[in-house]
Amino acid sequence: MVFGDHFYEDKQNSYGLRDRKNILYCVGVGPGDPSLITIRAKEIIDNSDVVFCPVKSVHSESFALEIVKKVCDLQGKDIQKLIFPMTTKEEKARPYWFSAYEKIRERVLEGKKCVFVVEGDPLIYSTFNSIINIIKEKREFEIEIVPGISSFQILASRLAIPIVDGDEILVIMPASIKEKSGCRTAELRPEFDEIINLASTIFIFKCGRVIGEIRKKLEERRSESMKKNGEFLAFFGELCGTENEFISNLDELNKTDLHYFSTLMLKKISED
Repeated sequence: MVFGDHFYEDKQNSYGLRDRKNILYCVGVGPGDPSLITIRAKEIIDNSDVVFCPVKSVHSESFALEIVKKVCDLQGKDIQKLIFPMTTKEEKARPYWFSAYEKIRERVLEGKKCVFVVEGDPLIYSTFNSIINIIKEKREFEIEIVPGISSFQILASRLAIPIVDGDEILVIMPASIKEKSGCRTAELRPEFDEIINLASTIFIFKCGRVIGEIRKKLEERRSESMKKNGEFLAFFGELCGTENEFISNLDELNKTDLHYFSTLMLKKISED
């Protein structure tokens, strides 16, 4: 794995691909709307030989691949589904990570133009993060990351609220934490009180099971004794950037069947 300056000195062909073998492109294809795939991402996918995509099980479909199909012609390409099971237990998931790595390695070292597609951005809570360190440790081929638009950016853009400005502080976090057993708790992570006192804007992913706790804490901050710590606007987004997108002010949210892909945006109200 090379990330030094000389990595970027390689000549590119007319399609913007590196004129060298043994490289894997990891491409973020955005949150679901195919029009949000970048030109760079489309060029790489269009000119690839092998498209790797993550799936939860052998019988499931790839969300990232479904996005790609709407804008790229995949006819004649080798589509490889890689299983990344939905589990927080690393000992259960690790064999699948190494299996995925070996399948990628085989094609890359054959000299094929290989791309790994993921929804959102490849480096923000992405499936690709499960194997990026394996690739770095093995040092058998190089990678190039192509950023993608994330769902939290879509939520902010729909609301027309600046994410951060000036000296403001941004925090992006999952709602809960993993226990030693590997299971994710159904409780709001304990650092939340410290985070909300520090941050100007907070995006909380996979927040469905802790909505009640967050509402309670925000209500507490509206009391006279805590107003000095700052109040927050709160917005809920579900499946942002897809056909089933749903956005609501948290105070008005009466939906109970909250989707796994749900996000809260908390924005501190300016004291000016």
